[in-house]
Amino acid sequence: MASRPVRPIRVSAHIPAPPEIVFAFVSDTRNDPYWCPNVERVEQVEGQGVAVGARFRFHQHLDRPGSDRIHFDAEVEIVDLGVTAIRWLVSDKFQTREIDLTVEPDGDGSIVTQVTHAAFLKPPGLARWVYPRLARRTLGEQFQHLITHFDE
Repeated sequence: MASRPVRPIRVSAHIPAPPEIVFAFVSDTRNDPYWCPNVERVEQVEGQGVAVGARFRFHQHLDRPGSDRIHFDAEVEIVDLGVTAIRWLVSDKFQTREIDLTVEPDGDGSIVTQVTHAAFLKPPGLARWVYPRLARRTLGEQFQHLITHFDE
């Protein structure tokens, strides 16, 4: 990772579906456009499906209040894959992120937890303090979309 890390971000949500179904869906990054509003499309650029070493290119955007969308691509590589946990290494023009996502049983559904360790590629300035709040909000919105996806 770059030398300008920010505090880790941790977000969890209850999803109304069994863990194996939820994990199969969220571990395949090609499904991200269905539950991550800032991801427009995903294409696999290396490997076959969801496996360690597989790489994907994300076409996504950031909406910033009072400005136009900022479009950029992110490279995603699966670096660890378990039965109910996955770790991605993500890099784009702003930062690198190590993302751990786990899915565990919770009553009649699942608990999905994402922990993100990010580091800025350029001095982050105020973003060092703003980033955790914005990232938590964005992840919370994504998890709401995920809940809705499985509620339907």
